[in-house]
Amino acid sequence: MELLTSCFHCGEDCTDKPISFAGHDFCCHGCQQIYLLLSDHSLNDYYTCEKPPGHIPSARNFSYLNNPAFYDRLILFTNHSISKSNFYLPSIHCRSCLYLLENLNKLDQGVMSSKLDFGKKELTVWFKESLINLGELANLLASIGYEPILDSEEIVGEKQKFSNQQKSLLIKMGVAGFCAGNIMLFSFPEYLGIDNGSFRQLFGFINVALGSVAVFYSGSDYFKNVWTHLKLGKITIEAPILLGIMVGYTRSVYEVLSKTGAGYMDSVSGLLFFLIVGKWFQQKSFDFLSFERKYTSYFPLVITKLIDGEQRMAPLQELKVGDHLLIRNQEIIPADSVLYKGSSQIDYSFVTGESEIVTMKEGNSIYAGGKHIGKMIEIEVKKDLKQSHLTQLWEHQIFKDPLFKSENWENFANKVGVYFTVGLLSLALLVGIYWFLWDPTKWQNAVVSILVIACPCSLAISYPFALGHGIRWLAKFNFYLKDIQALERMAQVDTIVFDKTGTLTLQLGELPKTYFNRVVKNEEWEHLYTIVQQSTHPISRQAQRFIAHLGHTSEISIENIQEITGMGLESTIDGVLYRVGSAKFVGFQTKAPTDFYRSETQLYIQIGGQILGYIEFPWENREGVELMLRKLQARYDVYLLSGDQKSNSANLLDWFPKEGHALFECSPMDKMKFIHELQQAGKKVAMVGDGLNDAGAFKQAHIGIAISDDHLHFTPSSDAILQGKSMIGLPAFFKFSNQGLNLIKISFLVSLVYNMIGLSFAIQGNLSPLVAAILMPLNSVSMLLLAQVGMNTLGKKLKNKLKSYPSRSICDSNHILKTDKIGILEN
Repeated sequence: MELLTSCFHCGEDCTDKPISFAGHDFCCHGCQQIYLLLSDHSLNDYYTCEKPPGHIPSARNFSYLNNPAFYDRLILFTNHSISKSNFYLPSIHCRSCLYLLENLNKLDQGVMSSKLDFGKKELTVWFKESLINLGELANLLASIGYEPILDSEEIVGEKQKFSNQQKSLLIKMGVAGFCAGNIMLFSFPEYLGIDNGSFRQLFGFINVALGSVAVFYSGSDYFKNVWTHLKLGKITIEAPILLGIMVGYTRSVYEVLSKTGAGYMDSVSGLLFFLIVGKWFQQKSFDFLSFERKYTSYFPLVITKLIDGEQRMAPLQELKVGDHLLIRNQEIIPADSVLYKGSSQIDYSFVTGESEIVTMKEGNSIYAGGKHIGKMIEIEVKKDLKQSHLTQLWEHQIFKDPLFKSENWENFANKVGVYFTVGLLSLALLVGIYWFLWDPTKWQNAVVSILVIACPCSLAISYPFALGHGIRWLAKFNFYLKDIQALERMAQVDTIVFDKTGTLTLQLGELPKTYFNRVVKNEEWEHLYTIVQQSTHPISRQAQRFIAHLGHTSEISIENIQEITGMGLESTIDGVLYRVGSAKFVGFQTKAPTDFYRSETQLYIQIGGQILGYIEFPWENREGVELMLRKLQARYDVYLLSGDQKSNSANLLDWFPKEGHALFECSPMDKMKFIHELQQAGKKVAMVGDGLNDAGAFKQAHIGIAISDDHLHFTPSSDAILQGKSMIGLPAFFKFSNQGLNLIKISFLVSLVYNMIGLSFAIQGNLSPLVAAILMPLNSVSMLLLAQVGMNTLGKKLKNKLKSYPSRSICDSNHILKTDKIGILEN
């Protein structure tokens, strides 16, 4: 058992040997440097606000922001001495962030002042460009753990459009609330039975004016939506709602103008207010997550062009066929190209899901989306960005049609709306015929009262509020849903499809197995520890942790060390040559094809010209993944679709024992096709995966759930984003969605009871405006309370359930006990 300590700055486990400084433990030098920086500037109060408050710093360089294409977009004001800019910082989460970011002027004298909009996660900074430029300011933010997220112009435009829609809805809500409140005020004489002819008529005209504004301005979206769906031959829940509103409005105008009554303007405007509140609540989503990322969102914002032998930075949008680009280590290939100069190891797992790496030489074709590993290369662009191989996935109809899911799926409210509309009109017709035959003076009042009272407004109100509270509860457990429709679709799922690499399995750094032909000496372990410590490559980091776990952490002085990017490290110590890296680098003969090598799983070692063997770092299963799958398989059909080879996934086959439930070497189109075939068989499918290669499957599925270990930076096109550490809670999350939908159905039944009471008066043809004014708002308020109390109760049950799960991420414990097995096996 090994007890892992937490970093004083960021709270992450110190998986390496903790760095002790000033009486505190830090997980890395980055966190230590932030602590030192804040201490030097008397900002230690940062750590008194929240514990632990910080984030691990980012080493990303933002110098490209000084390019005019980005400078002009980010600078809001400048007079060539003082400038103003806004930065979107999604990692903001607590009051410590507020304290630190509004004291940036203490960290750099070039910053004059900074103001944080906590709700929007936007930081406004006034700075002197003579002391700090835009790129340096962004680097400062990244260095203290607040890396700014920069979107393309297209995404910025979409966000602005959404923001304008939200503002418009808020204005309509305010107008409806104003009209409803004043109409009720002017209706008090009617409520209290005060009969003053002159004031009654005046107040009636005022109510008609206010009601007209509420109906035709605040309720304008209902007219548009109903008309749009009627043209498509569809009836939604909004149809009977609009019918009830218009009947109530028309009858009210008639009564006021004919001086025969006061009408229902108070009820009509009040209902519109509640409906718009529900609609606003329904549209409100997580501003720091982007669920509709396009392929260009994953590429660098700038590229390095080679023009007449000179390097020039340019925005991605300026890329053209024939351009020569310089691609550095770990950069994404932006368009289909030919390797013009140099050699490369290309990682296509981002696109295909295949975990192998392909060796590329001069003249080989390289496809967009591949990640280059190795020394800087030069490529020649052969296809336009929009015509690249990668974009074929986005040419599918499901990506072209933004309403693909909404138009091919009916939610509970709209299903009820069809039957409700038919039933309501039938009842009104029968009652109208009855009173027309027996007492013609009552038929009109009876029909109008039925259409007003039986309006299913309470269902339309409880639906967004209940599910809206549901997505808020799930967000507390790192499960972020795009909208309330996604939560309802989740409740209808009967089949779940999983991706493998990055979803069920991860390379998290568990202690590996060693395959050596002799025992490694202590001094050799110390030499190896010193060598791998010089590299930031993930496999070197894992080797460093492994050797440290064996107790060899002494660092020795070395004068010469060389890292061959994409291959390995070599150094001569005490006259002995050490090489660590790929099989090819150390001269180890493998049985794998020459075009592939498994650098992500094996580290080969050569000492003094002798090949010792290798350390294997296998892809490990996420914590609790087997328990999660067993729970899901008890209620759902569960499948595995992987782009990896079957030979690399033998350990997963036991989890999918049914024939045909585990498929390998699947391309992105194969995944989409498989899910489509399940849907054709009547299945409601949830796709759980990660990466760009799963984007098509996310779109095709009933609901797409993206697993992301850093939800602030990687948000593929999906309906939901679940942090990897909380994936064990999926069974509980699916159950919670089912319970939420059941609550909606219960609220609908309660609403029917209210409607029956109101209809008992309406059918008699003697419903007074006072009864309507009481019953209809009371119904709506009751549904809101039922939605809030019900979902809060379910949310607390979910919280208690997750506490029982054997996962640190769910239980939020301060420490983790970890069992490690070490074995040195002979070759």
